[in-house]
Amino acid sequence: MKIAIITTVNHNVGDDFVREGIKYLLRQYFKGKELKFTYIHKHSPITARYGFEWLRDNRIGRRIDRVLPLFLTRDRILEADLVVQSGAPVYWCHEIGGGHCYQNEWYVPLIKYRLLKNKNAKLLNLAAGTCQRYHSDGNEFCTKCKEYIKELFSLSTVTTLRDSLAKVVLNNLGVDTRVIPCSSIFAIDEYNLKNEGEEYVVLNYMKGGGHYTFGQKIDLERYRKEFAKFYFELKKRERVIISCHNREEVKEVLAFDPRAEIFYKKNDYLAYMKFYSKAKFGIMNRIHGAFIIASFGKPSIIIGNDSRALMAKEIGLKTYFVNDINSEILNEEYNFLKSTADNFKEKFKIIKITAYKDYIKALSIL
Repeated sequence: MKIAIITTVNHNVGDDFVREGIKYLLRQYFKGKELKFTYIHKHSPITARYGFEWLRDNRIGRRIDRVLPLFLTRDRILEADLVVQSGAPVYWCHEIGGGHCYQNEWYVPLIKYRLLKNKNAKLLNLAAGTCQRYHSDGNEFCTKCKEYIKELFSLSTVTTLRDSLAKVVLNNLGVDTRVIPCSSIFAIDEYNLKNEGEEYVVLNYMKGGGHYTFGQKIDLERYRKEFAKFYFELKKRERVIISCHNREEVKEVLAFDPRAEIFYKKNDYLAYMKFYSKAKFGIMNRIHGAFIIASFGKPSIIIGNDSRALMAKEIGLKTYFVNDINSEILNEEYNFLKSTADNFKEKFKIIKITAYKDYIKALSIL
């Protein structure tokens, strides 16, 4: 069975965690069948064509893709039995600083231009989520975004959601499906990784607590100062390693502590999973870093500035809006995590078993 996964490739280890978890779930559902996975870098949809994996600039790629007939190249979507949208923000709509989900790079070239030509393939939209302002109520979506969301839902044989706001968005359009914790909690199972101990506390720092601000008045400097104050206090009590998922995060950390102990392995998602296996717990901006820590039975808190952070509630983690954070709160949460870390493992075990059953049930329609 050929499975084409719409994801990112050598771009974001968080996306890799989600994809690897989906692969594990599909292997479990299709036990006994030979599965062949191929990846499409969604920010450059021409990578659906064999031989164009190198072309990452979508400004060039989309021009070539429009004029180059599909029959001239082998194509991952056209050859697939299943096409999977691998857990990511799929629903967003912003007047300021974020654009609209109906304008995403992948939907038209991969789904409408290719998938609809492959009558034998089914589309799975797994672990779909929102990317709205942190305090969104889900009512901000314009007409074109609503039309896209309904069309994508109708074309998908299976849709699962990773955050409760996504369910509100769909319910507002008269459709419904289940919320299941993000598939990233199963990534370690794809590689049979286990907890390797509790050697250090993991922190993660992103400027402003996230990728975007979406017009929210995020106090970037205040957050930097409060985080740094907490970090230096924590270093006196614990071995602290700051996990950085990209070079920008490394630069931000070194700006307030040139001697910081940093973990950074560009695009090496397996190295990150092994690193997180030795964490005591985490205080994180990177949501999927916290999900991997959780998958080893260890808790985190999430500090964020958009609705992606709220998916952490599905696995029992506490979240904070970045503007609400100060060093006192971070110290309180550190003490809470330290005193309750042992209790999280059993709670998470139940959450994960339930999530597994829910994913298998969702896939049973195939």
